[in-house]
Amino acid sequence: MDTFDLHLRKGREKAVATRHPWIFSGALQKSDIRLTDGSLVRIFDYSGNFLAVGHYQSSSIAVRILSFEDVAIDTDFFKKKLTQALEARIAGGLIVSPENNCYRWVNGEGDGLSGLIVDRYGELVVVQFHSLGMFAQRMDILAAINAVCETPPSVYFNFPDASRREELSEEIGFQQGAAEACHIKENGMQFLIDPDKGQKTGFFLDQRDNREYLSKIANGKKVLNAFSYSGGFSVAALKGGAEKVHSVDISPYACELCEQHIKTNGFDTVVNQVFIADVMDFLKKSEEQYDIVILDPPAFAKSRKKSHNAVQAYKRLNILGLNKVVSGGLLLTFSCSQVVSRQLFEDTIRAAGIESGRSIKILKSLSAGIDHPVNLFHTEGHYLKGLVLQVI
Repeated sequence: MDTFDLHLRKGREKAVATRHPWIFSGALQKSDIRLTDGSLVRIFDYSGNFLAVGHYQSSSIAVRILSFEDVAIDTDFFKKKLTQALEARIAGGLIVSPENNCYRWVNGEGDGLSGLIVDRYGELVVVQFHSLGMFAQRMDILAAINAVCETPPSVYFNFPDASRREELSEEIGFQQGAAEACHIKENGMQFLIDPDKGQKTGFFLDQRDNREYLSKIANGKKVLNAFSYSGGFSVAALKGGAEKVHSVDISPYACELCEQHIKTNGFDTVVNQVFIADVMDFLKKSEEQYDIVILDPPAFAKSRKKSHNAVQAYKRLNILGLNKVVSGGLLLTFSCSQVVSRQLFEDTIRAAGIESGRSIKILKSLSAGIDHPVNLFHTEGHYLKGLVLQVI
């Protein structure tokens, strides 16, 4: 790919000095260069000193920085980054085994690859592009994956931006290997992954540690898994000895998959019911009480402009959730909205607790696992946050 030179406006050096991986459009000087979205650009300060190299896009995030060194962004670059990411996970304690053969290999900015997500599901690798720059270099990324893996895996390309996906449809989907769904294991539990139909890359890998935590506290408990999707928390609760699990999701496909996973892992689908329903309606209408309630909703806000509405939605949801917990029981509540900070999330849950009129303790804070590292200089990377609350 050709690389173009851009300069920062005078006094905007801090846009890079903080080592944040994004440069916003207002920090760039106007240029006569006609850039296409996804172009590689080298960034210089007002005086002409090199600062960084990255991908350009005509949006508020104008440049996604890939390196603060003047290096070529090619197959060798991606091979080095993929190797570093894998070594970091092993060093952090991630154990890949027949009982746990799925993990996030690349977590965007957390691994110095803004705009790229790579998830490993056994012999399947799902590559998700969040920038046109990464998509433009998809063949470099594919070559790097094949170079790092001992055996070339099945590879699936995913572009989640619906406004762009249709025009790129011929370039996404399976790129090599078996074009089919696959079975994986997470902490001994079995799940079916279908990147063609599933949300995200096919599974919510960021909740692995939290599912394992649930399995340790679920023995003999009656559990409600709201926004259950494919039943990760449901199976984890049953693995831990839960007496009964109710799973609720509005998606018929998700509920079918959840029921299949409960059955595949050897549990009774009659006792452990799956409900196709709007979670808010279910919580309002159901007369059941539970020892443990899990609220893991989709992101209620994708932008800061909608954060206020998101906060109100989290508050209403958690008031309903708190009212379904027996005295002494637990609420595991989550937010995956990047624009809702941990402090704002906790403040929102506090407001819900006040309105519920119940005594509540925070027992534990939850977040994503070690395969979801966060760049120290990119606070937006802390998207998943959760709390374990005891409700009296």
